[in-house]
Amino acid sequence: MSSASEQPAPRPLNATEKQAKADIMPVLERDRIQLLLSQPFLGALAMRLELVPVVDGRLPTAATDGRNMFFNALFMQGLDAATRRFVMAHEIWHCAALHFVRRGNRHHRLWNVAVDHETNHALGQQGLKVPREAILFHDLAGKNAETVYSLLIKKAKPKLNRGPLADDHSPADSLGNSCSGPMDPDFTPAVNNNIWRKWPNRVHAAAQQQLRRHGTLPGSIRSLLHIAGQPSIPWQELLRRYVERCHIRQYQWTRPNRRFLSQGLLLPGWHHAENLSIAVAVDTSGSVLNEVDRFMAELTGILRSFSDWSVRFLACDAEVVLDQRWSSQNPPPATIEVHAGGGTSFQPVLDKLDDRPPSALVYLTDGYAEAPSRPDYPVLWAITHSGRKPAPWGELLRLPPTNES
Repeated sequence: MSSASEQPAPRPLNATEKQAKADIMPVLERDRIQLLLSQPFLGALAMRLELVPVVDGRLPTAATDGRNMFFNALFMQGLDAATRRFVMAHEIWHCAALHFVRRGNRHHRLWNVAVDHETNHALGQQGLKVPREAILFHDLAGKNAETVYSLLIKKAKPKLNRGPLADDHSPADSLGNSCSGPMDPDFTPAVNNNIWRKWPNRVHAAAQQQLRRHGTLPGSIRSLLHIAGQPSIPWQELLRRYVERCHIRQYQWTRPNRRFLSQGLLLPGWHHAENLSIAVAVDTSGSVLNEVDRFMAELTGILRSFSDWSVRFLACDAEVVLDQRWSSQNPPPATIEVHAGGGTSFQPVLDKLDDRPPSALVYLTDGYAEAPSRPDYPVLWAITHSGRKPAPWGELLRLPPTNES
C-alpha cells in the first residue's frame, strides 16, 4: 500500500472529461423534469437543488451538500434513465431526511451506510426501482438510520482504529479527501447550517403539494414530516448541536493537515479537547420534574457519542438541593430522584458553579423566576412547553409536550 505522499498529484480535467460534463447536463435537467412529473414530492424538492456535473477523483458517484447535487458525469453516463433518476431521488431524500444534520458525532462512513439503507427502503416504498447493487438490508426493512447505525457500530468497533474505516469522509466533507485523479473546480461541497435550517419548511411545502394533488401521503413522506417537525428541526437535534458546539473540536486552517501538504493541498488540520465538561441544572417545580428523565435520557445519549465527557448535575429550588457529578466512566442512573421544593431561584446554581466554571450550562426550567446574573460561559435555557425564557441572554430550546416529542 502506498503512502499519501506517494499518491499521484491531482490533475486538471482533460477534453474528454469536460465534454462529458457538457453532455450530461441536459440529461440531468430532463431527469429532474421527469421526476417532477412522476414523483411530485421529490420533484418539488429537486427544484430546490442545483445540478452540478463534475469529474473529480474525490466523487465516484454522487453527493449533496443541501444546496447542490453533485454528479460524477462519467458515472451518470453509464446508467440507464431509471437508475439515473433513482440516484437523483436518493440525493434529494438525504436532504429531506436531514441526514447530514442527524449524523451528529457519529462515524461518517458507518452513518453513510445507515442512511443509504433508510433512503433506499423509503424510495422503494414509493415505487422507485432500487438498483440491485444499492445498500439495502432486507432484514432491517423499515428501520431508521439511527437503529441501523447502532447495529453497524457494534460490529465495526474493533476496526475503527485501523484499516479503511479509520479514514473516511461524508459527501459534504469530500474536499478533505485526497485526490489522485482529476480535480474539478466545480466540485465545491460545503457545510452550511443556514441551508439545512430551510429544509424542514421545504419538506412541508412539498408534502402539501402532494396532498393537494393526490389526497394522501405515503408513510415514508409522513415519516419525513415527523422528522421535520412543525416545521422545525426536532428539539433533540437542537440539543445535540448545542452540546457539540461546546466541544472544542474543530477544523482549523491555522494548523494545516500535514498529510496532504506533499500533494500541494492546504487542507485543515484539527485538534480536539481532552474532555467535554458541561453543567446541567433543573429547577424543582413539578412541571419541570416531569421532564427530567426524558431530557436526561436524550442528553446522555448525545454525550455517549463523545469518547470522554463529564456532567455536573444540580437541582435547585430556592437553593441547590442536589449536586452530583457523572462522567463517561460513571454515567447517570436511568431515573434521577429529585423532589419538588418551594420557590425557584437560578442564582444559587450559578454561584455553585463559580468554583469550577463549565464549558456550558444547560438549565431545564419553566422559567418562572427572576433572571440571574449573566455568567461568562454559554447558557442554554431548556424551557418546558408552557414556560417562558427567564432572561434576554442565552439560547432557547423549547420542549414540546411529552406526547409530541
